[in-house]
Amino acid sequence: MADFLFYGHQAGWTSGFFGFLLIGAFTIHNPGTLETRAGRIISLLMIVQCGLLVEKTSLLSIFLIVIGTVSLAIISKGGLQKDAMAWIGKLASFFLFLLHPLSKAAIAYRKYQRRVMPQNTLEIFMRGWLLPVLLFFMFLLLFSSANPIITRWVSFVNPEFVVKHFSLGRLFFWVLAGAAIFAVIRPKLRAQKARRLAAPKEADEPKPMGLTEWVFTKEAVLRSLVIFNLMFACQTALDINYLWAGADLPKGITYAQYAQQGAYPLIVTALLAAVFVLITQNADPEISGSRIVRGLIYLWVMQNVLLVVSSIYRTNMYVEVYALTYWRVAAFIWMGLVAMGLCWIIVRSLLNKSNSWLINANVLTLLGVLYITSFVNIGGMIAHYNVMHSKEISGKGIYLDINYLKSVGSAAFPALKIYAERGWQKRPHSLSADDEYVSIGFMYVTLHRDLQNWRRWTYSEYRLLKSLESQE
Repeated sequence: MADFLFYGHQAGWTSGFFGFLLIGAFTIHNPGTLETRAGRIISLLMIVQCGLLVEKTSLLSIFLIVIGTVSLAIISKGGLQKDAMAWIGKLASFFLFLLHPLSKAAIAYRKYQRRVMPQNTLEIFMRGWLLPVLLFFMFLLLFSSANPIITRWVSFVNPEFVVKHFSLGRLFFWVLAGAAIFAVIRPKLRAQKARRLAAPKEADEPKPMGLTEWVFTKEAVLRSLVIFNLMFACQTALDINYLWAGADLPKGITYAQYAQQGAYPLIVTALLAAVFVLITQNADPEISGSRIVRGLIYLWVMQNVLLVVSSIYRTNMYVEVYALTYWRVAAFIWMGLVAMGLCWIIVRSLLNKSNSWLINANVLTLLGVLYITSFVNIGGMIAHYNVMHSKEISGKGIYLDINYLKSVGSAAFPALKIYAERGWQKRPHSLSADDEYVSIGFMYVTLHRDLQNWRRWTYSEYRLLKSLESQE
């Protein structure tokens, strides 16, 4: 019901309606609450607030309903004390254990494992296909959001529910909404101080199977790797054909659209693949030691590296059409680090190194890249690229965004000097509001003012000021 009323929609009267439903569900599950005077008063006040939300949307009313609902939960667990600090403490305790229902689900799963009967055909089938099917649809969702061609293919198959209605955001919403509603109806306000003594286990009682062990069977991993390699090969073939070979895109799809749409989802795909590989390599030796599994993993990781390279190329194509920014420079660096991380996974597997070694290698790579990057004048590089690729100078792309170069600061001045000499005159009059910023006189005045403060002084700006003085 929360999904139907709120997910992807702005809240209006539905907030009040959902409040009525929540109060009703709570009362049915905790009828004793209405036997107390405080419970009746709070319930009445909440009903009034729900009616008010039907009348008008108010964050204050929503806040009061949340506090009132939690107060009812406190009453159901032992009464509402008159001490305000005790009440606040119990409110804090409630929110602290808001996600306790998730731990209850894990406990229920462990109880099931203790009572589990010998595996039947259905469970064997589920363990063998649950992982590949779930991850297949997850990667299909990412690929369809990254590649307009795959989106078009999916539309032919028309899996309406998967493409239109299922998303990671919706799944996250379900988990949070379900946990919050369950926590209100069956609250847990404090951790149990005394633990029950566990019954002595029989010597021959098997150890309960963990969730990862249950899902990551050898059959499931093999099927997953075969499916994933085929899916990624399809994406790689499309990139080779349309990005690298320059084949004509299907009608209605531009290169800018193909490039922009895919860069970031493909990086997410590569990260998910890395997580899968790490879990697989730390699984049962029968799985991690299998030559077939290792071969498929190496092939898949290399395809992921190609995917990251493709993402870098896509971002570069997009930058060529539009412009370079700090965020896009950071994206290039991040993509390179992801590619290096994938390569380190292969090296770790070949050398039989530990997870600590892998973490150390990635951290050292990150620190090394950041250290080297600190020597680069990124602002000046961005300004020079945008000036030289502006429509005024290159004849292609878009007109120079002078407002953005203002945010870059004095590092943009050398590039703006070039622009003042070669591109300023070609700028349309409709975009000439910032023309004074391009003048050498303005740059000189700005630098001179900044360098008057000895704490603000830098050698690079001093050199730039002297260069401008020589042109005055």
